[in-house]
Amino acid sequence: MSKYSVTLSPIGHDDYEMISRWTSSEAWIYASGIQAHMSAADVEKFLDRVDDNFLVVCTQDGQAIGLVSWKQEDTPGNYVVGSMIGDPHMWGAGFGLESVIILVRMLFESRNAHRVGFSCGAFNERAVENFCAGIVTVEGILRDYYFVDGQYYDALVGSILRDEFYARRESTPVIPVAEKQAARAVIGEFIRKNPIVPRNQQAE
Repeated sequence: MSKYSVTLSPIGHDDYEMISRWTSSEAWIYASGIQAHMSAADVEKFLDRVDDNFLVVCTQDGQAIGLVSWKQEDTPGNYVVGSMIGDPHMWGAGFGLESVIILVRMLFESRNAHRVGFSCGAFNERAVENFCAGIVTVEGILRDYYFVDGQYYDALVGSILRDEFYARRESTPVIPVAEKQAARAVIGEFIRKNPIVPRNQQAE
């Protein structure tokens, strides 16, 4: 059983209407600094157009409550991620942080990421608190980056490196260690019984 309260799932056609509602909500402003007001059709076109990859954040009972995004940067091993909990009734429960941890772990363990970058608006109290909690290294401030409620706000930017992530959190293998060892043992036994030799020596 997962130790997390949320899971990440691919976006399906049935999710476009839900995401459309989120783009017109406060949640979208907190996450992106803008209110997009996209229709379901606009959401589909947007997802096809952008380089970002999106996943739906779901509770353990399958309820969709938000989104996470990730994109590979131009330099090798570098990624940037984002997150949003679209259901305001779920704010403050830690689902956003959990979803980001799951996503970052996936990038380090499955995409060979070396560095994962983050950003957040200086108007988003919950995001700023997570940003400044010591998990992420704050690297700088982008001045007057967002325009919200008639005025400009700065953006915080930062990152976490692979070794920093694992220094704070133990690796949780997807495939159990014992299963990997058993697979190696089967291969070793097969090679012992069936030695691998160069092709030109097989008939000698």
